[in-house]
Amino acid sequence: MLGVLLLAHGGPSSLEDVPAFLDRVRGGRPCPERLVDEVRERYRFIGGASPLPDITGRSARKLEEACKLPVHVGMLHWHPFLEDAISQMVLDGVSRALVICLVPHFSECSVGRYHRRTTLAADERGLAFDFIDSWHTLPPYVDGLADSIVASRKELRDEPGAQTHVIFCAHSLPKAALVAGDPYELQLWETADRVAARLGLPQEEWTVAYQSASGPGQDWLGPSVDELILELSERGTRQVVLCPFGFVADQVEILYDLDVVVKQKAGDLGVAVTRTPLLNDGSALIDSLALLVEQWRG
Repeated sequence: MLGVLLLAHGGPSSLEDVPAFLDRVRGGRPCPERLVDEVRERYRFIGGASPLPDITGRSARKLEEACKLPVHVGMLHWHPFLEDAISQMVLDGVSRALVICLVPHFSECSVGRYHRRTTLAADERGLAFDFIDSWHTLPPYVDGLADSIVASRKELRDEPGAQTHVIFCAHSLPKAALVAGDPYELQLWETADRVAARLGLPQEEWTVAYQSASGPGQDWLGPSVDELILELSERGTRQVVLCPFGFVADQVEILYDLDVVVKQKAGDLGVAVTRTPLLNDGSALIDSLALLVEQWRG
């Protein structure tokens, strides 16, 4: 029997889960209590838990209905772990699976990690699988991003002469972790270029930037969203649309890093910021995933 496995990062189910979640993310490396407290406060601010697992579960149920195949969910750093999901697939009679990581753009140190964990777990359990490395140019995904930007621009005040800039933002990665030929940056720009073309945005009205860098002493991909907004404010831009196209669903990097920290810093500079809604379990995402399944089945 064929089946589908959706993979996501995962997130704590409660504030009490934060230390164990961070232990998983850090691969068992000791986590300073200060960092645990900081991360716990971020989750407290967004409601006490990550919404990502529930959103991913809803996406799986909708995809299951759309493609008429069993769809399971596995997480990299929290329950249900991808290893447990693969075990359940085998018990349910799935012999071959399409594995889709809910990260559109490939990097060896991000999606590559999902692939390696999947390979190990699937080989141990006897599950054959095909892995989608990236899906950053799928028409439903690109169209969904474009539509979200159109809707968000309408939220900004229509002021004569006001300059508005669209920032496509994705998770930053340590430059040292990017192997030679890693396509992450190129794929980000490919997506942004397609969305901008769909909207008829001239090059000077949009930029790709990075967010949520963590870990001192490392050189991260830039410019950061903060740096770019500062630069734009100095050039007279007073309105910004943030499009976090590197993320599929709501999570702390969106609800806190962008909605709280970035918006506050931008406000201090006199820049109004609106953020596009994430695809979450909406039709643009489900249509994208269903298209991947359709192509896989031939």
